[in-house]
Parts: sequence; C-alpha cells; structure tokens
Amino acid sequence: MPAQLNPYLMLGGTARAALEFYRGVFGGEITMRTYADVPGTPANSADRVMHATLTTRDGLVLMAADSPHDDESPAGDNVAVSVGHPHADTNQKWWDGLSHGGVVEVPFVKAPWGHRFGMCTDRFGIRWMVSDAD
Repeated sequence: MPAQLNPYLMLGGTARAALEFYRGVFGGEITMRTYADVPGTPANSADRVMHATLTTRDGLVLMAADSPHDDESPAGDNVAVSVGHPHADTNQKWWDGLSHGGVVEVPFVKAPWGHRFGMCTDRFGIRWMVSDAD
C-alpha cells in the first residue's frame, strides 16, 4: 500500500457538524469515536468527537477531532486543503458545496495557467483550494 497524507482538522466543538457538511459535499462514510470512549472524561465532554474519518469513493480521506473541552478551534491560516478530481463537473460540485455559506477568496474560474482554480474558507473556518488540474 502506498503512503498517504491526509488532512486532520482540529476543531473546537464543530467536528461532527463539519464532517456531516463535508459528507454532503464529497459523499462517503463517516466513522466516529467520542470522548465518551475515554475513561474519566467529564460528562459535558462525552459527546465531543475524539477522532472521526470521512472516506469517499474517490479515495479522499479527511479526519477531524474536537478539543476535549470547551476550547475554541486552534487559530492558524497557514494551511489549506487542496482537492481536485479528473472530472470538471465533480470539481464544480465540490466548489459549490464548500464555498456555500463561506467566504470566497478567489472565484472558481479559469486561471492564467489554463485550468479552473478557486480558494475559499468554508463556514467552519477551513481554507480550501479546488482545481481542475495539479
């Protein structure tokens, strides 16, 4: 099996909602464990996501977790998740889903290098880049 590099989103308390949102965009199946699986977890943290994975038919793997307490999401804007599919219509669907309710930084249009490209920050504060080609 080849090596994999998978994005892991560290979210304050929105991991469950974020992965449901991403499943609506990309499709796929979610597996999830909560902090209730960890002995000694306070009752108010039991429903928070300890680890979750979204795996799609296209081979995308996206992981996420909540902080164990009522902490905010870690701040940082030095990383973006980049996705692209061989079919342009799939990229358009992904773009429409990810940018809906978010902030578009670069519209998903033909870029100077000849392929469509766009950048947005979704409603969970995650930066995305969608491209028709590498």
